[in-house]
Amino acid sequence: MKITIAVAIVLAFMQVWLLVATAAVSPDPGLTCNSCCQGPAGIPGIPGSNGNHGQGLVGPRGDAGSHGEVGQPGAKGDKGSDGLDGEPGAKGDYGLKGDQGVGQPGKQGPQGLHGMNGLKGERGEPGPAGQTGEAGECSTRRSAFTAVRNTAFNPPSAYDPLPFEELLFSEEGTDFKLNNGTFTCNVPGVYVLMFSVLKSSSESYLYVQLRKNGNTRIVTGYVRDAGYHQVSSSAVIPLHYGDQVHLAVWGQVHSDSYHYTSFTGFLLYEI
Repeated sequence: MKITIAVAIVLAFMQVWLLVATAAVSPDPGLTCNSCCQGPAGIPGIPGSNGNHGQGLVGPRGDAGSHGEVGQPGAKGDKGSDGLDGEPGAKGDYGLKGDQGVGQPGKQGPQGLHGMNGLKGERGEPGPAGQTGEAGECSTRRSAFTAVRNTAFNPPSAYDPLPFEELLFSEEGTDFKLNNGTFTCNVPGVYVLMFSVLKSSSESYLYVQLRKNGNTRIVTGYVRDAGYHQVSSSAVIPLHYGDQVHLAVWGQVHSDSYHYTSFTGFLLYEI
């Protein structure tokens, strides 16, 4: 920087010297330097350095200019890099069921739990009638009896068999013994058995039991009161071949020709 300044001073001094020398050789001393022919121009001096910026104040900001015309759209830029993955969105609603696909059937899944029984459906139409079966054999075997007493009876001990004196009815083949009032089954089946026994007025009580095969009690009739009272009962029981039934009594029994005391049985159906 100092060398440049020194060179500029030297050049300026040389220009002044040239001007003085030119004025000394002028043919007309009265003329100025501009009125005569000048000699050849000197060599330009070296430019001086830029001066420092001025310290003036900044002027006020001018008004904004008008908007320029809209420029042409620029060329499409390159695709940017992928951004970061976003947070998972909320679960959407179920869509409508699609059409049936044409793929191969999948494997059979595990069997589910049994569902609840459905409502009973309406009754269907009757089916065709079946063929008539062969006629079965009709049994003609029968068994029935009715035995009565014509006189009173006072048992020697409690629950002695009640004997009878007359058979009002006895089906052919029926086995009924009057002396001990016992019916023996010879046609196996279901039987209806009934009894009706009148208590004597001289006794305060009367028990009557229908028994099977000795001591098996089927039904019992009972009364405890003064005067005459009718004791009766009935039962429907199965009897096998050889089974026996009779009446066992405890207390005095009354009867006469009106047959207040009786014992009845008959076969309902065979088994």
